[in-house]
Amino acid sequence: MELYTKRLRLRPFTKNDRKAVHIYASDPETVKFMTFGPNTKKDTKDFISRTLEAERAVPRRQYDFALEKLDDARLIGACGIYLREPGQAEIGWVLNREFHNLGYMTEAARELVNFAFDTLELHRVYARCDAENHSSRRVMEKCGMSKEAALRKVRKLRSDPDGPWRDEYIYAIIDDDLK
Repeated sequence: MELYTKRLRLRPFTKNDRKAVHIYASDPETVKFMTFGPNTKKDTKDFISRTLEAERAVPRRQYDFALEKLDDARLIGACGIYLREPGQAEIGWVLNREFHNLGYMTEAARELVNFAFDTLELHRVYARCDAENHSSRRVMEKCGMSKEAALRKVRKLRSDPDGPWRDEYIYAIIDDDLK
C-alpha cells in the first residue's frame, strides 16, 4: 500500500528505516508534544517491529506510513491512520523538524483524509493534539477539520511525566463535510 502526493510518497516502513526514524523520534524538540519519545534506539526498533506486524494483521486496523520525499527518497517523517470505532479513524503524524513549515505535513495529512474516505469508506476522521501544538492544529484546519472538543488536563508529556497535566484538542471531519 502506497499513497502519493505532489512531493511525497507515503509507503510502508522497512527495517532499513530505523536510522532515519531515529533521527526525528529521538529529537526532544520534534517529539515534545507527542505521546512517545524521545526514543531510545530500542524504542525505535520496537516501533518499526510493531508497524511491520500491524501490516500483516487481519483485519487490518492501522496503517503507518513512512513519509519519503519524491525528489530524493529521503525519509522525513511518519503518519498513520488508526481504525477505532466502526466507521471512524484517528490520524496522526510526526515530521523531522528540518522539514517543518514547508507544507509537507499538510500534504500528507490531506492524503490520509482522502484515503480514509475514498478507500476505507469511513464516516469520520479525527486527530488530537496538545493544546500548545499550534503547528498540528494548523495542519488539521488546512485538512478541513473542525475543532470538536477541548479536553482539560487529560495528558502528560512522556518527556515530563512529573510535569503538569495538559489540555488536548480534538479536530474532526466527516464524510458529509465533503459534499
